[in-house]
Amino acid sequence: MVNYRSLIGIPWEYGINDCFSLVRRYYGLAGVMLPDFERPERLETSSSIFLEQAGALGFREISLENMRIGDVLIMRLGTDAPMHAGVYVGDQQILHQRMNSLSGVEPLTRYYRMKTAAVFRYAADRTASGQAR
Repeated sequence: MVNYRSLIGIPWEYGINDCFSLVRRYYGLAGVMLPDFERPERLETSSSIFLEQAGALGFREISLENMRIGDVLIMRLGTDAPMHAGVYVGDQQILHQRMNSLSGVEPLTRYYRMKTAAVFRYAADRTASGQAR
């Protein structure tokens, strides 16, 4: 289990301290170094970097019902494409970095569930697809 407490309370700054930066830091604490990507200028209308790159980053899609600690939720929060990412930290809570706010842990409410477009598990977990490989 990752001790993510050091990731709480970080001020948002696009491309430096944003939702993907937080995901990268969370996985870094677990010993997984994810590459960074240049952020699009128009976040509201660009395509989803994570959805496009998930497989190359070593993630496999799973169902929301099978989610467990460390899985990444990709959500559509005020954008055309699902551009927001959060990490499931257990007890129906997510760690995420919303625009213009501090990073934090929030309940995985009905709102966030409805906004979730996909859930991904890091493929180094042998049960990422639901079966051992």
